[in-house]
Amino acid sequence: MKTLDRYILFQLITVTALGVLSLTLLMLLGQLFKELHSLLVESGAPPSIVVDFILQVIPFSLTFTVPWGFLTAVLLVYGRLAADNELTSMRMAGLSLWRLSAPAIGLAIVLSGLCYYINIEIAPKGKQAMSELVMRAATDNPRNLLNASQDATRIDKTQLYIEKRSGDDILGLHVYPVDDSGTPSPTMGNFDAMHAEKARIGTFDEQQRILSLELSHCTIEAHEKDATHLVMVESMPMRIHIPLRTHRKLKPNRFTNSEIADVLTHTERVAPIDLAAMKGYSTAAGRQEAFPCASFLWATALSDAEYYQRGMNQKNISAFKTEGVQRASFACACLVFALIGVPLAITARRRDTSTGFFLGIMVAALYFMALVLCELSRKSSGITPYIVLWLPNVIGIAFAIWQHRRAKYRG
Repeated sequence: MKTLDRYILFQLITVTALGVLSLTLLMLLGQLFKELHSLLVESGAPPSIVVDFILQVIPFSLTFTVPWGFLTAVLLVYGRLAADNELTSMRMAGLSLWRLSAPAIGLAIVLSGLCYYINIEIAPKGKQAMSELVMRAATDNPRNLLNASQDATRIDKTQLYIEKRSGDDILGLHVYPVDDSGTPSPTMGNFDAMHAEKARIGTFDEQQRILSLELSHCTIEAHEKDATHLVMVESMPMRIHIPLRTHRKLKPNRFTNSEIADVLTHTERVAPIDLAAMKGYSTAAGRQEAFPCASFLWATALSDAEYYQRGMNQKNISAFKTEGVQRASFACACLVFALIGVPLAITARRRDTSTGFFLGIMVAALYFMALVLCELSRKSSGITPYIVLWLPNVIGIAFAIWQHRRAKYRG
């Protein structure tokens, strides 16, 4: 490696490291302020959980901070070289602008590879771990799920609204049955709504995951076609089942590339399965005392089939298929920023380097906004999402080539 390349590369690496560190800390603080209240106050999680949360946020933050930090380094380093006339001396020595951009482009390729690995492996695992962290904080201390500060709490196919809570005493508890999607559904219970003036939170059975409540002065509503029935109860118990989540949410950004391939394979396999017939087989297997494991096996298979059939509609399948393309496109940000940043950094070399710096930041902001807008097309069918997701990179590279041609005769 030539002395000139080492000289530029050392400055780029140093400024990039400082930029990534600063931006990561800012994003980390933002995520902490966003989630800290729900973790420590609403879910009652111990303060030690904050350390685990920080460790999971950092990998996710790097997907944004590495490209931004690198762009900042390119603008500052090449802007300073231009302002100090070092760039002019290099050009007079016969070096083209593309040759001077070689250290930035080389480092950009390495960082793009790093970003791609983060996008396909580290960031999805971090997002899933963050989700499990929040869920674990809630399920480990289910009493804190019944919080008056929340608009509504959905537990065990019921929607609960609490007016006021003091310790284990609740004033004003309203219960509504809902289906799996959260839509009010009287068929999920024997009532349409239940209102209790007072309630007291009882014990929690960790083995069966049952939280007991004692309700006082209850009014139970049951609606029919032409009438509404009200039942007044002085006191009654209520049991809420708080299950542990056995399946992950089918969100593409929480799965690695290899896991996405497995999800799509399983979805294709279970798509033709008749769930009604499978439920019949599962029920029949439970009656066979000679084969006690048959009921468990059928129940597991049924749960797996329901998980994929209900969670993977056509739009979600398209989102899973295009997730890998979106990650690859996003990882190219460093390379695009290297090509754009160098000519913009030397635009106003002596008089005002802040102009090129400002333009570079604006172009990067537009680039990321374009990527976010392109994500809206991911659930569309056909080849359109694949073209649209690469469009910001194609436009960015074309803009960079145009800027290089304009800066050809600028020192």
